Formats: sequence, C-alpha cells, structure tokens
Amino acid sequence: MSTLTEMRQSETKADRRARILSTAQALMSKNGFGGLSLRKLASASNVTVPTIYNLIGGKDEILLELSAKMIEVIEDALTRINEEHPLEKAEEIVFVATGCVESDPGFHRAALLAMDHMQRHGLAQGEMNKLGRRAATMQEKAAASAQKLGLMEGKIPAKIIGEQIFRNYQSASREWACRRIGVKEFRRIALLGVYLNLAADAAPLFKKVLLKKIKILTE
Repeated sequence: MSTLTEMRQSETKADRRARILSTAQALMSKNGFGGLSLRKLASASNVTVPTIYNLIGGKDEILLELSAKMIEVIEDALTRINEEHPLEKAEEIVFVATGCVESDPGFHRAALLAMDHMQRHGLAQGEMNKLGRRAATMQEKAAASAQKLGLMEGKIPAKIIGEQIFRNYQSASREWACRRIGVKEFRRIALLGVYLNLAADAAPLFKKVLLKKIKILTE
C-alpha cells in the first residue's frame, strides 16, 4: 500500500476538508482570484473534483469559506489588542487588519476580490451580509465604549457608526485589492474613516483630538 493511499485512508473528512481549503488558499495567494479552479484544486489537493463538492461545495462555497477565514484571521488578531481607550482601540483595529493584509497580500487580495465578486453577483448574499456585520461589530464596540465614557454624545447609534467605518474600510480594501493604492494609502484612508465617523458624534473636547488627527492625515 502506498504512503499516499495510507494517508488518504487515515484522514478524516474534516482533515481532507481542511487540506482542500488550505490548498485553495495557497493557490489564491500565488495565482490570484482567477487562478482558482476546481480541477487545479483537486489536483493540488490529491482528491477528485466530486470529493471537493461532497466536502465543501462548488467554487462559490470555497470562496465564501476562504473569505470567512480571512475575517476570522483578522478577528483572532484583534482579540490580542490590549488598548482600553476607545480611540486607540479603533485605531489598532485598522492597524491590525491592514497588517494582516500586508502579511499575505496574495491571499487577502484574492479573498477580497472573491467577496466583491460574490456581492456584485448576488451570490450567497445572506452569508456575505453576516461576514460584513461581524467586521462592522469590531468598530461598533469601540464607538459604544466611547459613548459610554462620554467622549461621544450618543446622538448617532454606535451600530451606525461601526457600519460606516466598516464601509469606508471596505471601499479602501477594494481599491487596494484592485492595485489602485498601496497598503499605506489603504491604512490612511481607513484611519480617516475612523476619525471622520467618530467626529460626527464626538463631544467638543474629543472632536478637537479627532480633527487634529484628520489634519495630520490630510496635510
């Protein structure tokens, strides 16, 4: 019995599924969004195309899984943020998120383009909305904390502020994914989104701090 055959027999379905997704991530990191096909993935994963369908689904399901993984990687990194001040936490969310993108630009660029493709074509829209909501919640919590501390007036719901910050981040991420801007500009635009949206509800003293930061980024 060959080593490959023994490996396949000892693997659980979960193991094969994880290996297929890991291989898909590697292919996207190397070849981009358009470089992922089920035939190439099956060959590189040492499985058949029907096995991929049985364990995960078609290309859309694979892209959705990888998009979710991208957000989970960022979320996991965010759990290690120690900053207690709401503004520092909101800034660190951007630094950590763009840092993750910078660490594996090939995969993240492909995953972002995959998400954009699915959204534009109305594919798995419910799941895509859930992914977006999870990302927006990160900034919503920072805004809610600022309101609780009196740094912000609470006239705009923290949920709305979080959603708008995320939409600004998402727009910048698309520009980066399409190679229109570099990661430094991506980070600058994302930070501007944080400051501008927090400033819309900020108390006077906190607004001065935010306006100073906005000035630095726009000079």
